[in-house]
Amino acid sequence: MSSSSVGRFIVACLLMVAMIFPLAPSGSPQSKSRVKRPTSKKRVTAKRPATSKKKSTRSSAKSKKRPTRTVAKSSRTEPCRQPGYVNTAIRRKYNAAIRDMRRAGIRPTVTSTWRSSAHQARLHECSRSPRCRRRNPGLYAAMPPGRSLHEAGFAVDISGVASGPRGKKRLTARGRRIVQIMRKNGFRWPYGLADPAHFEADPRRYGYRSARQAIQRSQSTCQSLAASAKRAPRKRRSPASARSRKAAPVAKKKGKIVTRRASQKTVSKRTRKPA
Repeated sequence: MSSSSVGRFIVACLLMVAMIFPLAPSGSPQSKSRVKRPTSKKRVTAKRPATSKKKSTRSSAKSKKRPTRTVAKSSRTEPCRQPGYVNTAIRRKYNAAIRDMRRAGIRPTVTSTWRSSAHQARLHECSRSPRCRRRNPGLYAAMPPGRSLHEAGFAVDISGVASGPRGKKRLTARGRRIVQIMRKNGFRWPYGLADPAHFEADPRRYGYRSARQAIQRSQSTCQSLAASAKRAPRKRRSPASARSRKAAPVAKKKGKIVTRRASQKTVSKRTRKPA
């Protein structure tokens, strides 16, 4: 073979190899995209779990803070007495005093009546703290637990009796009328302008030997009521059971309809015969 034919054969072989295995140049955009794609995927997958962890930690921190606020609010509620409760011995005179105030054109705002010993202890601690007294400007010197007639239900606090800064209180015209009505109905104003909202009755006039005995009896009955409520909770009746308790016809007997009720005996009613 001649040299020219050999050269042509080599060139044809090289073209065939180039067509079967194409090679891109090192500086082409295809090679760059092939190299960069796996690195970009790794960066995206590495960032996602970090952001999800931060969000979960923030949500868990917020969820942990919320229950503490609800516990603080629920601790202020009284265990067994309804708001506005006073001792049954002074209930008539207390209602008469409120009635007299309304007839005189006064709408009394009662801020405190019966208290538990735990509530009285919290108020006593607050009255000794200057910071707590600033937050509660209507709070005066509270007695320690076991000595306040609020624990027996023989004391009432009514606002609007005096006005002015603490230590320089003055009795208003409205407050003067409230004091007169409360004294008329058997209540004392023992502390005057030192605690103008406080009115109380003497337990010894209502069969108690001392204020301490009245406090102990009131608190012990409260504890027993709270314990019995925990042991035997009330069951809610469904509307279907309430309807079934109503009178319903059971059977007909010779012009009579026999009905049954839960709390009464069988009741019979005559029906009208057809004409």
